[in-house]
Amino acid sequence: MINLLAETPRDQRIIDALRKAGKWKDKKIDDLEKELDEYKKRHPSNIGEKNGKSYEIKPEIPPQPAEKKKPGQKKGHRGFFRRSPDHVDRVEKVSIHRCPVCSSKLSRVQEIRERIIEDIPIPKTIVTKYRIERRYCKQCRIMVEPQIGDALPNARLSLRAMLAVAYLKIGMRMSEENVSSAMRGLFGITVSEGEVFNILKSLTEGFGDRYDDLVKTIRDSPYRHMDSTSWRNDGRNENLWTFVTRGEAIFRISRSNGHDVPLAVLGKHNGTDIHDRHSAFETLAKKTGNDQQYCESHIKGDAKELEKFYGNEGGRILRSLKNVYDEAKSLRGHGTMEDVERLHRKLVFFLDSDYEHKKCRDFAENLLKRRKEWIFKFVTDPQVESTNNRAERALRPSVIYRKTNGGTRSESGDRVYETLASVSYTSRIRKSNIMADGPVEIKKWMDRKRKKKMEERVERSVKTADSAS
Repeated sequence: MINLLAETPRDQRIIDALRKAGKWKDKKIDDLEKELDEYKKRHPSNIGEKNGKSYEIKPEIPPQPAEKKKPGQKKGHRGFFRRSPDHVDRVEKVSIHRCPVCSSKLSRVQEIRERIIEDIPIPKTIVTKYRIERRYCKQCRIMVEPQIGDALPNARLSLRAMLAVAYLKIGMRMSEENVSSAMRGLFGITVSEGEVFNILKSLTEGFGDRYDDLVKTIRDSPYRHMDSTSWRNDGRNENLWTFVTRGEAIFRISRSNGHDVPLAVLGKHNGTDIHDRHSAFETLAKKTGNDQQYCESHIKGDAKELEKFYGNEGGRILRSLKNVYDEAKSLRGHGTMEDVERLHRKLVFFLDSDYEHKKCRDFAENLLKRRKEWIFKFVTDPQVESTNNRAERALRPSVIYRKTNGGTRSESGDRVYETLASVSYTSRIRKSNIMADGPVEIKKWMDRKRKKKMEERVERSVKTADSAS
């Protein structure tokens, strides 16, 4: 450092001012460097941002020589393979009499090898013309006719064809253009892009009672998983909610992201609500007084983020949580409230300490102030899972649909999607599909609708006859 010597009082004042400015600049530089270090922790160099969303920048890895990997599943994991069909439709004998190399005559058959091949038939559209008899009922004084059970009223496509459209659009998340192309290429049926939505709308009406039944079943369930994600409706921001059990799932689209949506869907329900600590579910708990289960995976995920950004402090929190949760899960839902008390004391012992970083301190305080029986509800109830993975998995197909189709375009489109997605995903978790379950449900709805319509016609006919007399 250069020492400045003053020859006059004026020179000394100038030197003092320079030294003061230098100290201020040094302090400012130190503050900016600390701010930059904090920013780098929160925004590492391997994380980029595009359209307001972060993504991981994977480093370029030079090509490595391929290592020979032992085929099959790892030790201790269940293997996956194609099972042989449980039936054979036909048997063909394949013979050979001359050598394919030298054309010499071959000996008699030495052995027979069997090989099974699964094939699909060449698609061919079946067009059926129904000659429907109509007869007069003297008692009811109306014309009656039999109902066609394989098609909706006034529809020119069968139930199977319409359900195939729903399966491609909702289940396989195709665009209207691709659905139209697939129906023409696979089945030889021409369906315009505009007709796709009309078909889905007709099926939605047929599945309306089924959707209401699913809502009632989930309300009465002893537990339910809940989650939400963003949705787009004609360019507007909306929210997609899901409520899932082991055998049912429903979806609901709304503009609100508050507790009023799950409260309107579930009402004053009972049982345990499993969720990710979203504030809307916290308010719902206050309104209903139901038991809760906080998602273990989300709590650990927050701790992993602390470890990533704040090093040893975050790592200590993560290790403590893993230790406590591993012990809790070892009870397999058959623990007692004494076990819950013991686990919570252990959690307090690990997390209740002084932290250098505010984020770590806030996380520990926020977790420890929550009700212990809601952190460890899965310890005393074998039906309650420790994670909210069921709801996360249920939302994943809808997230892909939102990306490929851009969401929905109207309120009626919202109703179509939430109804068909609920029926389709429920069939999926029951190891079936909408093509198999759909006809039965829609035929029940058609029977009820036809019966109601006939009763209204009889009532009108009786009134007309009474007024005429």
